[in-house]
Amino acid sequence: MNKVTIIIATGLLFGACSGVSAVPILSVSPQGGTAAGQAESDFLATLSGGYLTETFDDNTFYNPGDQSVSINSQVGVGSFTSASPGSGGLCDSGGYDCTQGLAVLDAGTTPFSGRYSVSGDNWLDSMDAREMSISPAAGYNAMGLYMTDPNDSGGRFSIGGVDFNFSDIFGTALGNGRIFYISIFDTAGLGSVSIFSNSPNDGYGLDNVTVGTVAVPEPGTLALFGLGLVGLILARMRKKS
Repeated sequence: MNKVTIIIATGLLFGACSGVSAVPILSVSPQGGTAAGQAESDFLATLSGGYLTETFDDNTFYNPGDQSVSINSQVGVGSFTSASPGSGGLCDSGGYDCTQGLAVLDAGTTPFSGRYSVSGDNWLDSMDAREMSISPAAGYNAMGLYMTDPNDSGGRFSIGGVDFNFSDIFGTALGNGRIFYISIFDTAGLGSVSIFSNSPNDGYGLDNVTVGTVAVPEPGTLALFGLGLVGLILARMRKKS
């Protein structure tokens, strides 16, 4: 595993202190709809120029309940692929087949509890995939999304070859139906993002996936943020000890 810093305060990461590192930086909101919504607002406020948000709510494009190994965004944020399917859980029930891939679901088509839409009626469901790969549209360096029910403590994100363990991000004892807003920033531009599940019959939902560009700040600001990171690392080390 590569050593990384996880910033829990989204507003701290995306603002005057972006662009500090050559490796991807992951920012996670506190749990809960209010905190996640504020994190999304903070993230969108830092994006320069236009951005794209996929809500999965266009039923002229998506048919809730239909499965596909790869799903392309209707608005162009990128593509989502079930790189390794799950097995043996609810994704193999009610007419669904884990091996058939991901699905856009709504309250009437989901076999799961704890996964839900943030805006509108639909969300993208992992259908318990052991690995979901996200290929963002080219030309952006930041992505934000809601994640519901990420209660697999053995899961992880892999972003540009850097791993972020779920247990470090979310903790090890999440209840059903928790919600977080997750932001990813990479000065080199967004590459493929993979979400791995430790269990073949556990998954999550994604909604309001946004891609955009965060402007890189002045070098002096980067130096200050570097000092801030040192403080955060020391604080985490003290807390763990």
